[in-house]
Amino acid sequence: MDDETWLVWQLVDSALPTGGFVASGGLETAFQLGQVITSAQLDRFIRTSVHSYAHAALPFVTAAYHSTGLAILPPESLQPLVDADHLFHALNPHLSVRRASIAQGTSMITLFLNSDIAKRFKALIRVGTAYGHFPVCFGLTCRLLQLSLTKTQQLFLFMFVRQIVSSAIRLNIVGPYQAQVTLATAKGPTDEAIHMTADLTMDQATQTSPALDLLQGAHDRLYSRIFNS
Repeated sequence: MDDETWLVWQLVDSALPTGGFVASGGLETAFQLGQVITSAQLDRFIRTSVHSYAHAALPFVTAAYHSTGLAILPPESLQPLVDADHLFHALNPHLSVRRASIAQGTSMITLFLNSDIAKRFKALIRVGTAYGHFPVCFGLTCRLLQLSLTKTQQLFLFMFVRQIVSSAIRLNIVGPYQAQVTLATAKGPTDEAIHMTADLTMDQATQTSPALDLLQGAHDRLYSRIFNS
């Protein structure tokens, strides 16, 4: 078995402690507002969400991946990572989205602190110079683990879709068996999203679904909730 395959399996393991399973990507709000209550509506929600997330977040994964070499780099070489982190923060004004992204990002980077670059970026997060958003930390981590860019992009969006499907189970929108059908069905929209956004730069990042943006922004207004976004 090659090293890349093993790393991919480890990163997609649900036991990986990055906090992804406490985020619903706006699904909890959509469910409580009656917008997603059937499996068909869930399929549409996933299709819209992965398209939107690919356009809004994947460019930052790609930028972080490209900005980091594998050698020991001078301190100023981390500035592109910090710039990407700050731009992602600015483009995502909702507190719930920021909170979930930072929690996942800092957890991801903490798992792989055997790298000097990861240690230095974590130090920047600790002193407040960087936020530690998930797309940036994910791109950095996968680069340091020497995963290919293609695998990195595919893995990033698969984990996002799986997160939504897992949330749907806990919200009782679908059961665990139907959830696997839903996850399999999501491959087509996910492949399409990757094809459309794999070469986008940070300056081209955008939100493609205003309705989804509103749902995510309303999460903290819910009277009761089980997810943090």
